[in-house]
Amino acid sequence: MKRLFTIALILLHIAAIGREISPQAKKLRYYYESMIKQPHAPVIKIQFIQAFPSNKRDFIDVFNHHTKDELAASGEDYVKTFRKLGYDFTDSVLQKSIYIGVDLAAWSSGPVNELQKTIYYLTNKKPMLFVNMVRELTKAQQNDLAQFLRSGAGDVENENYPTLLDLFEKTDTRIYKVFRDAKMATEELMDES
Repeated sequence: MKRLFTIALILLHIAAIGREISPQAKKLRYYYESMIKQPHAPVIKIQFIQAFPSNKRDFIDVFNHHTKDELAASGEDYVKTFRKLGYDFTDSVLQKSIYIGVDLAAWSSGPVNELQKTIYYLTNKKPMLFVNMVRELTKAQQNDLAQFLRSGAGDVENENYPTLLDLFEKTDTRIYKVFRDAKMATEELMDES
C-alpha cells in the first residue's frame, strides 16, 4: 500500500512538471521574450499589452503565486514590464489594471503588489485619466477598487491611499465619499477584531 501511494505521488509530480502552460500564458511569454530581443518595437509592446490578462481570473491563472504554475516565478517582472509600458500606453495599461484591481480583494506580495503599484504610478502620471476611468465604474466596483488600493502589507493602509482621497476630494466628491467610506468601513472592521 505504501509503495502504491509513493508511485502515485511520483506520477502526480511528473504530471505537474510536464504540464503545459495555458495558451494565454504562452502568448504573454512569447511577446515578453520578443520585447527583450526587440526593445524598441512598438507593435510588440502593444501585442504584449493586449496579451496581458484583463481580469482577475486570468491574472491569477497566469501568475498563480500559490501553486507556482504558469508564469508565477517571473510574474513580478511581467507586471513591472506592463507598468513600464504604461508610461507610453497609459490608457490601455491603466484601464486593464483597474479592471483587475476591482476584483482583487486585497494586497498580496508578488504580482498583485506590482499591479497595485502600477495603478498608483500611472495615476500619479495622469490623475484625471484615473478619475475619469473610476467615474465609469459602478459604485460597487468603485468600492471594491477602493478596498484593493487601500490595502497594504500587513493589513496596514497603503501609504499612497490618502493621496487618492485628496485627488477625489478635489475632482469628484461622489467618488471621494465612496473611497472615504471604504476607508472608514475597513477601520471599523479592524477595531472590532
